[in-house]
Amino acid sequence: MWSFSNAEFLQHGVSPRRSFSNTEFLQHGVSPSRSSSSAEFLQRGVSAARSFFKTEFLQRGVSPTRTFSRKEFLQHGLSPARSFSNAEFLKRGVSPARSFSNAKFLQHGVSPARSFSNTEFLQHGVSPTRSFSSAEFVQRGVSSTRSFSNAEFLQHGGSPTRSSSGTEFLQHGVSPSRSSFSAEFLQRGVSSKRSSSNAEFLQHGLSPAKIFSSTDFLLRGVSPARSFSSTEFLLHGVSPARSFSSTEFPQHGVFKAGSFSSAEFLQRGVSPTRSFSHAEFLQCGVSPTRSFYNAEFLQRGVSPRRNFSSTEFLQHGVSPARSSSSAEFLQRGVSSTQSFSNADFLQRGGSPTRSFSRTEFLQRGVPPRRSFFNTEFL
Repeated sequence: MWSFSNAEFLQHGVSPRRSFSNTEFLQHGVSPSRSSSSAEFLQRGVSAARSFFKTEFLQRGVSPTRTFSRKEFLQHGLSPARSFSNAEFLKRGVSPARSFSNAKFLQHGVSPARSFSNTEFLQHGVSPTRSFSSAEFVQRGVSSTRSFSNAEFLQHGGSPTRSSSGTEFLQHGVSPSRSSFSAEFLQRGVSSKRSSSNAEFLQHGLSPAKIFSSTDFLLRGVSPARSFSSTEFLLHGVSPARSFSSTEFPQHGVFKAGSFSSAEFLQRGVSPTRSFSHAEFLQCGVSPTRSFYNAEFLQRGVSPRRNFSSTEFLQHGVSPARSSSSAEFLQRGVSSTQSFSNADFLQRGGSPTRSFSRTEFLQRGVPPRRSFFNTEFL
């Protein structure tokens, strides 16, 4: 609870051997060069200029104004030992102005309208102790059209105790069943001023040149219903000059010299051998409309050996529509040696005892209520 010297950071697999000075933080890539005072924390961008006390934690933006010496920062979760009131939690982007009561929670885009003073925000999951009725929860993309006053948001899965009947929460993406015209999508920075047609998608930088009215933008993934030819996709840096055929996709390193069929999607490592023309690419989750027979999905480590044609890949959780019995799902550690029905889901500890239809997916909290075919994954 005090120093970091002997802490075992297992969030996303961080196992220090000694103090921070010699520790290799591999949680999403952390490699310090010296002690924590001069270490460069690259856990999705952590650059410490000095000691922990005044270090700028850029792990998706951590900029404290006071000491972090007694705080235990759990990557993908914040558990401080002292007060939140003066800490600037930018762990994946939390920048309060004062106490939580007036804080702007930008943790993957949280812009509350009321007080957060007594709230315990769990990174990749929200568990409030008070009312969220007026708050817009955009923690990894939550656009509520109703009240969240008693909702318990489970990390990578929303399980409210009250109504969420009109909203479909897609982990790493938001697809509400009703209007989101006026909703402010701050999930990694999505700010729609009017309808989606004029929205500025800032999810890692989305700046459309045309309308997005028919497009469902899934955080860390784009599922358009129409053309992208004139769109500037800056999600993790995608800026096409014209149609996709001549676009350089720097979204985590995507460079294609020709059409989709020859594109090398390196967004966290995606290298297809066939066409992507009709595929719906969900960054941190892939849901194609056609075949991925020979594609090597390395997005956080997905290496299939056979067919992906009917499979819906949910980043941080896999929900196939059919069998992928020979596929090795390494997306954050999912290794099926048989069919999915008996697979051992190790993605952050998912172990089904029967078929998927009755499996409780604990991948950061995914409890299906029916079979996979009709399940709403929250």
